[in-house]
Amino acid sequence: MNHIAKQPIRILVLHQDPLLSAGLTAALRSRPDFEVFEGGEDHATPTADVVVTDYRRALHLTEETGSSPRGPLAGAKILALTASAREADICRAIKAGIHGYLLIGGPLSELIDAVQTLVNGGRFMCQSVVERVAHSMSCVPLTRRENQVLRLVVAGDSNKTIARRLGIELGTVKSHMSTIMSKLGASSRVRAVSIATERGLIDDDDAWSEPLPTLQASSARVLAAVY
Repeated sequence: MNHIAKQPIRILVLHQDPLLSAGLTAALRSRPDFEVFEGGEDHATPTADVVVTDYRRALHLTEETGSSPRGPLAGAKILALTASAREADICRAIKAGIHGYLLIGGPLSELIDAVQTLVNGGRFMCQSVVERVAHSMSCVPLTRRENQVLRLVVAGDSNKTIARRLGIELGTVKSHMSTIMSKLGASSRVRAVSIATERGLIDDDDAWSEPLPTLQASSARVLAAVY
């Protein structure tokens, strides 16, 4: 009886951290069902089933094409391995079309599960990322005006300056701040800024965007994909 040999899963490790990249490559090569390549500026880009890469490069590979890369990496699944657990970063990755999201420091078994899930057509988020996304869905979103006020607070503006810049009454600014702190679970103005920064709710690239509703919509999509 003829047996058709199963093709190994081709993995390209393309991480910006050279030490992490080398460690990932060595660890993944211990699997007989994986064929692992380490990429970089001095290496030709091989074809791959899965690309394990850093957050910024994962966005670059997916945002330019809308989903999967073109060229030698056409059809490859993108797995981001990053230190960022901020809700905004996670949801931006989801929106960009990244297939998997892992945090640095997780077990090797989690990485192997992620690779196999992606190759089988699924999406994979580590448990802590899923929990963070689920938490964002339970939060009451800020309104557009509350986002504007919060961004100016983060920029260091006083209530009087915020009122002048937005063309609203000082009492209205104070009312917005009270609501913002309540929604963020913050006991003070300083704590509200800290929470907003930790969660990635302030995006300097778009001073007047409305991130929280977008976060919740993206969160719903990733939970549906994972479960």
